[in-house]
Amino acid sequence: MVRFLPLLLVLLAACGVSRTPAPVTAAGPVRIEAIDGPATRRLFGRTPVAEELFGGMQWSEGPLVLPDGTVVCSDVPNNVVLRWTGSGSTLWLTNSGDAPDDYSSEPGSNGLALDAQDRLLLAQHGSRRIARMDAPLDAPAPIYTALAERYNGKRFNSPNDLVVAADGSVLFTDPPYGLPSREVGEMGFSGVFRVDPRGRVTLLTSDYSRPNGIGLSPDGRTLYLANSDGERPIVTATPLSADFTLGEPRVLIDGTDLVATEPGYPDGLTVAGDGTLFATSPGGVWVLRPDGRVISKIRSEGPVSNVTLSPDEAWLYLTNNSRLLRVKLNRL
Repeated sequence: MVRFLPLLLVLLAACGVSRTPAPVTAAGPVRIEAIDGPATRRLFGRTPVAEELFGGMQWSEGPLVLPDGTVVCSDVPNNVVLRWTGSGSTLWLTNSGDAPDDYSSEPGSNGLALDAQDRLLLAQHGSRRIARMDAPLDAPAPIYTALAERYNGKRFNSPNDLVVAADGSVLFTDPPYGLPSREVGEMGFSGVFRVDPRGRVTLLTSDYSRPNGIGLSPDGRTLYLANSDGERPIVTATPLSADFTLGEPRVLIDGTDLVATEPGYPDGLTVAGDGTLFATSPGGVWVLRPDGRVISKIRSEGPVSNVTLSPDEAWLYLTNNSRLLRVKLNRL
């Protein structure tokens, strides 16, 4: 049975937002630091709740809630996807990166997503592509179809994270973390790409040195990107037109002054139906309003790599180093 652990919610004065966040006290798998006190209480309640679902992974990524409520995530170095059983974990998919286990230090899948037909899409480090699993979710198997492998004839570095747009396009990031050298390959840069429903690949931007997490606003008009480069650790919001042309990015989080003292980098992110952004950054998961104002920070022991919401937005799932966690949310 999963053990529920209470959290300590740091409450601010009744006046609302404090200029300086209250100190954080550890209690359970995560701690909530309130930046906007009333908004934090509305989101997490006065007595927040979190669970550690399971641990034992080498490096966890890509949490995903399947249509039947099953929760899965990638263990990238071990080249597998694991499933939460309700009382621990079980192996759900082997060879998730479609590559030998010793290809690199991170041969497996990273980001996971579902398309409109509820088929599993994977950002595969080992095979350096975006792929679809050609097996049902209730009988997963390492049988894949490549959706995107090259741009202008050159292989990708190691696709990291992905999001599916309303028209069926898959937008994804391509840093070099899955390559044996961990340096950019034949592409010559790290890019953010789109593969449209016909399979045509276009470059959205090459302005990010280590593009990582990616997400879309509910109306599809804003593209959120995380850059996990320690020299420029930022999360941005960029206008996105109907033809997938990008406007001028706006920096929402700049972790330059925090990476030396706080665990983690800008990495994964997810967006709620009301536009609330949950973005991993130095110090944990930053919770932001659509206009960029910070509501809260969810702190944990060690870095958080990625996050996702349950379909009803009642839970936020976090891949936290070797663990899969979740935090209870009030309806957004």
